[in-house]
Amino acid sequence: MKKFMAALLCILLVVSLAACGGGGNSGGNSGGNSGGNGGGSGSSDGPKVGGTYIVPDDAEPSTLNPDAIADDYNYPIVQNLFPRLYKLNNAFQAIPDLATSYDVSDDALTYTFHLRENAVWSDGEKVTSADVLYTFNEIIANHYAFESVFAEVDKIEAPDDYTVVFTMKGPDGSFVSNLSWYGTFVLPKHVLEGTDWLTNDEFSNNPVTCGPFKFDVWNKGTDVQIVRDDNYWGEHTAYLDRVIYTVISDGSTMYQAWLNDEIDEIGAFYIPTTDLDGIIADTDHYYTVEQVWPSPWYVAFNVKDGPFADPLVREAVAYGVDRADVSEKATGGYKPVNNHFIPDNYVDAVNDDAKQPDYDVAKAQELLEQAGYTKGADGYYFETTFTVMQGFDDFCKVIADHMEKMGIKVKLDVLDYDIWSERCLDNGEFEITALGGFQGPDVLGTTRRWTTDGSVNVPQYSRPEVDELAKKAVSAATDAERNECIKQIQVYLREDIPILLIVNYADYQPFKNYIKGNNYVSVSEGGSMEIVGFSELTETWLDKE
Repeated sequence: MKKFMAALLCILLVVSLAACGGGGNSGGNSGGNSGGNGGGSGSSDGPKVGGTYIVPDDAEPSTLNPDAIADDYNYPIVQNLFPRLYKLNNAFQAIPDLATSYDVSDDALTYTFHLRENAVWSDGEKVTSADVLYTFNEIIANHYAFESVFAEVDKIEAPDDYTVVFTMKGPDGSFVSNLSWYGTFVLPKHVLEGTDWLTNDEFSNNPVTCGPFKFDVWNKGTDVQIVRDDNYWGEHTAYLDRVIYTVISDGSTMYQAWLNDEIDEIGAFYIPTTDLDGIIADTDHYYTVEQVWPSPWYVAFNVKDGPFADPLVREAVAYGVDRADVSEKATGGYKPVNNHFIPDNYVDAVNDDAKQPDYDVAKAQELLEQAGYTKGADGYYFETTFTVMQGFDDFCKVIADHMEKMGIKVKLDVLDYDIWSERCLDNGEFEITALGGFQGPDVLGTTRRWTTDGSVNVPQYSRPEVDELAKKAVSAATDAERNECIKQIQVYLREDIPILLIVNYADYQPFKNYIKGNNYVSVSEGGSMEIVGFSELTETWLDKE
């Protein structure tokens, strides 16, 4: 689970993150263009073939096997190298990929996917249902990263080379959307069969692929390079000749490289807030896309040990943190306040009767005293350590200032991501921490954050009523029933407060005017948002000499 959050901790500390600017309509669930040419054609000659596109990130992948582990540093890359049955686009919709369509039985217990018959691996071998069965059965048998996608799958069968049938143990309303997300890329059986994905370095470093691009070279510590696959089976081959995913570990250096045209794009969170308004206004060079993600930045309490094991103390912090002030001071107001215990994006599932508390310092201190604390001579009720990953420093510093004003002395412990992940995510060794991350292609994805066996249940929260309602939501026959379960869950979350969602993740993402066919931009405005995967570059082209 280790890198499942660095960006999509910043979405997506990514997308950009998929790494993790903003304002925006917190009720929105899709992106839009707010200036410039929208990434449209911008050329009477239409798309141009050729060119090299350079994408930076602050670290390199652990592996190019997209299913062995969850790795946000390989996620933007592997979406251009491997297919899924369905894939998630930037409008958070599941769209066809290797499968052209699927059918669901009336009892919702059988999913039948119909595969394309012209897909080939980069070594020339055909892609068939045998590859699909091999991939998913290996994920299940070896408990690879996203085994949970198949939790309700009883068996997988292939009646012919281009049909795959899933028989479910029970209805799973999130099955197709989760199948289109992480860790479900189809892999080549003829290459991998009989090997351990975690130790197969040959494939991890030099994979046989099946996407709009194919692997070329990995210069360790420097970059991963992919090139157009002229045998791609989609509607057309990619326009770009080459994509270079380069490592620039220092954010300031990355920003200067972008300004100097040494790289083609940059995650919005690397752009200083003080510069963003000027860049947005410079429509001669940039167009800006606004997108609000279901990826809030939030506080997580250790509900098992330490001072925050007491729900009164957690509620006190909920009253003592001014989310609007955090938004303004930590994000320049670009990331709007989140008011509920699930992302505000899921408008049909939020419970307005179980919102997060409004800011009230007096109420916060009253709750601390109810919990048995009294102020010491230094003016504090108690002291705690706020365990913080790099990238969330400013965000957590503002929250810590609010906690100090309510009477909790705070020490910030800033860690590298890998250390934070081991200590907080894997071992629960913290009192209070903060994180972000894409919470899912639909509202059911939020359950990973607070069900007992949830894969991102950092607080180690457990309540039987919540687990039962989450199971009911997964098997619900209609969206209305599913949303009602999620609303009831929020009542319990308001009672227990294992987490506090502070701000919604929102981007004001500038792009250079020469970048066309952008997957952040809707098709109606000249982009490719609805027709390609999350970070897929099939439709991207460069309008420059």
